[in-house]
Amino acid sequence: MTVNRGRASAYMRDMEPTLEQMARSLAESGDYRVSSRLEPQAEYHPPDSTPKLVAAVVDVETTGTNPDGDKIIELGICLFEYDRQSGRIYRVLGCWEWFEDPGFSIPAEIVKITGITDEMVAGQRIDDHGVDYLLGRVVLVIAHNADFDRRFLERRLPTFAAKHWACSRADVHWKAEGIRSSALEFIAYSLGFFHDGHRAASDCRATAHALAQTLPGTGRLAFQALLERARQPTWRLWARDAAIEKKDLLKAHGYVWSAGVSGRPKSWYRDVADADKACGGVVAPTKCDGAGSSRTGVADHGQRAVLGSMLGLGRISGYCI
Repeated sequence: MTVNRGRASAYMRDMEPTLEQMARSLAESGDYRVSSRLEPQAEYHPPDSTPKLVAAVVDVETTGTNPDGDKIIELGICLFEYDRQSGRIYRVLGCWEWFEDPGFSIPAEIVKITGITDEMVAGQRIDDHGVDYLLGRVVLVIAHNADFDRRFLERRLPTFAAKHWACSRADVHWKAEGIRSSALEFIAYSLGFFHDGHRAASDCRATAHALAQTLPGTGRLAFQALLERARQPTWRLWARDAAIEKKDLLKAHGYVWSAGVSGRPKSWYRDVADADKACGGVVAPTKCDGAGSSRTGVADHGQRAVLGSMLGLGRISGYCI
């Protein structure tokens, strides 16, 4: 009998499982956890007649953590459509990124973390008009650790100051969903994917992808959970003039240190939901009106504190988030 070796080899290759089939078999066995590389997504839900709004996921890479002296060296923006009721994400409208020359040498530790070198940013600048154009359609800006990105972006690009903000790290209760860390890399791992971290556009895509997923604990969409949390008024409590020996007590109660940059007090602070504002000794605060205006009140932790609204919520330009 004559055997056609070429045809037999082709047959054997056809019988071999694909990488996707092998990965699925490993995952279904229950003995392995498989992560796949995140590829750019065009949409997460097919088109329908639901009214849609536009959100922007943003991420910056910087020369350091102090917006008074450090500079943005890379900006990433990813726009997508969403339904404000269900939290469903539809089309990804595009992702953009820019380098910017900070005017001085990038510190070695930043180069090591990001891979961004002086040569990559030399003579580069963010397109201010291009960013303003993209933000013209945007109702909500999201960042993973928004407190950090927001301080840099509102200083460098004032258009961001007129937008609603939400934080994908703080506005989703990741730990309550069984995800032990709110770090983006760990969230991605827990949801079954990985990406090239510490580059702006890649982090934006990963954040949007995570928000489009079903949460493992409640079964809700992550973006729906973020929207509900972000709509709630949030207050920032400043423990001004707290004695140095109170540091450990403050940290134990969730306070973090503000170094006094961008016009903020040099003080310990914590953020509390509107429903929790009476906790921790807050005395008769004036409620935020939900339109982005600032209010102050007094709290007593053995020291004076100042209570101010943190997030601009409610309506802006006729839209609700």
